[in-house]
Amino acid sequence: MYFSKQITEIIAERKSRRTYLGALDEETREKIVNLLKKSNFSSPFSDYVGKIRFELIAVPEFDPQEKKKLGTYGFIKGAHYFIVGAVEKSHFDREHYGYLLETIILAATDMGLGTCWLGGTFNRDLFSSKINCLSNEIVPAISPIGYSDNMSIREKFIRRMAKAKKRYPWEKLFFDGSFKTPLKQETTGKYATLLEMVRLGPSAGNKQPWRIVKELNHDIFHFYIIKSEGNLNKIYKKFRHLDIGIAVSHFDLTMKELALGGTWFFEKPNFAGSDDFLYIISWRGQR
Repeated sequence: MYFSKQITEIIAERKSRRTYLGALDEETREKIVNLLKKSNFSSPFSDYVGKIRFELIAVPEFDPQEKKKLGTYGFIKGAHYFIVGAVEKSHFDREHYGYLLETIILAATDMGLGTCWLGGTFNRDLFSSKINCLSNEIVPAISPIGYSDNMSIREKFIRRMAKAKKRYPWEKLFFDGSFKTPLKQETTGKYATLLEMVRLGPSAGNKQPWRIVKELNHDIFHFYIIKSEGNLNKIYKKFRHLDIGIAVSHFDLTMKELALGGTWFFEKPNFAGSDDFLYIISWRGQR
């Protein structure tokens, strides 16, 4: 993936935009279509999932009754286009999807376009039919894409309700040697930027379900998500796997840009206090 700016700048710039201005010009639309058709999209989960595809879906082509059934419940206004993807069902389907859609969203941000992750507030049946979703595929999330308008009072209210600007501090997300010892930013050296980009990532309900444990005296980082407890959190259970995909994408893209080098692998460690967390993936820096 080519970006015209530093990925750290793009990640900091990206915001969820919910109000859009008109249709895309033909040149921009073609750039997006070409981006979605890239055949070299991959993630650290690629070897464990099936096929994935993304399409640009034009709302103006919907019939009038369909337009009334977008299912965005007033969260999105004025969007003419949506990025919709389908991935074959597998163990890491949502993690892979989260990684790739976030990469696409960052590319759109780099192009000066607005986007917004939608995991629950859209008509899944309608958008699944538009991308001809097969019985062995799922559509985990979509995103509007277009020229974003200045934030309206309504959008500012939605952002406040969603706590869109709020991010957890380091000591709640990153740990050293176990889940009992917070990782200090000043002791993380060249990896501090990677973790900070993870901290800035978007997530469903801005719940930031990812947790990362660094091995003591080793440049090895283990990625987890918090387990879902209680009836309310069950609503977000399926979104945690998308969110960790986003976190891994921020870490991985920043690592590549900074040319730090490393290897992703799957080997569950045994850390104290890990019963409340679900292990996903690990990364080892070059020795």
